[in-house]
Amino acid sequence: MTAALLATGDEIVIGDTLNTNGQQIAHALHAEGLALGLHMTCGDDETQIYQSLSYLASQHDIILITGGLGPTSDDRTRYALARLMGVGLEKFPEALEHIQKRLRHSALSLSTGNQQQALFPPGATLLPNPNGTAMGCYCYWQNKLLILLPGPPRECLPMFNQHVLPLLQTSAHTDKTLLKWRVFGVAESQIAQQIDEAVQALDCETGYRLETPYVECKVRCRESLVEKVRDIIEPIVAPHTIATTEKKASEALCDLIIARNVHLSIQDDATGGVLQRLLQQPENYPLLAFNSQTPQPLHFHITGLEEYWHQQDTGTTTEVRIAYTSAKRQGQECRELPYRSPLVVHIAAEWLSFRLFHLINELHEVVT
Repeated sequence: MTAALLATGDEIVIGDTLNTNGQQIAHALHAEGLALGLHMTCGDDETQIYQSLSYLASQHDIILITGGLGPTSDDRTRYALARLMGVGLEKFPEALEHIQKRLRHSALSLSTGNQQQALFPPGATLLPNPNGTAMGCYCYWQNKLLILLPGPPRECLPMFNQHVLPLLQTSAHTDKTLLKWRVFGVAESQIAQQIDEAVQALDCETGYRLETPYVECKVRCRESLVEKVRDIIEPIVAPHTIATTEKKASEALCDLIIARNVHLSIQDDATGGVLQRLLQQPENYPLLAFNSQTPQPLHFHITGLEEYWHQQDTGTTTEVRIAYTSAKRQGQECRELPYRSPLVVHIAAEWLSFRLFHLINELHEVVT
């Protein structure tokens, strides 16, 4: 099966906006082992979109279209798709309800333009959009899979990762099982070489996706090989594992703070606010205080990364330290990290999240 990408929008054609959606989607599809064909870009003109879709449909099995699902008169993607399929558009009550809910939340009224966002080809399956009014969809036509995604990356990429990618993993590889691991603190090329060499004698496919500071490692194989592949791979990835495939360490820590209902404070003198941006959410705001004048009974003081802040040459190492205090216990620990680039701040933030997760579990019992 081959996949093509079509990005729509005058702003992309004239160079005002960079098509970051296409780059990230293509990288993910390649990592899944899907054959990629053409990337195309066209303006907001409905005829241009229709002609682009017609050509891509003659060459590919899967077409992913981004952009043109908004509420304005130049958002014509859904109309071009209906024209390709030879059908009219139908109003989907589920989509209309979603739009109305989003608008009420923003104290806005429903416009005629917003109502067009509820129109989709008959039989389409809608894709949720928690970050905007434009729901996406996918539908089948003449043995082709056609997928519509909104243009803004903060809407497009979560929709792709959470809904489209699992769909493609299922539909494009029906006879094989996908195994995943998320590793930390190791170069993509290094872990790829280790895994590739370890499974080279087996009938399986490997893929890798860099998601700084993690690398997602994938092996696709027949069901009969699953246990053997796991036995080979897991000792390789174990020293580099701080998070599950479902959640990063920072995401797991956010969940833990809420689940434990634990009040804590963090004085962060290392990451320059990166850790706070990862952890601070409306849901945990009453529980988590950063750089507060009044430390909580469970308090962490984070220091380090001096080499980064002093702009020293990369290619060395740096250190991050955690000092902790609870009602009945205090202590400290440190971790040496490779300093290869300014991304060391993000590496440190995820490692800190990993350690804070375990320290909170230990120290919260002491406090309570």
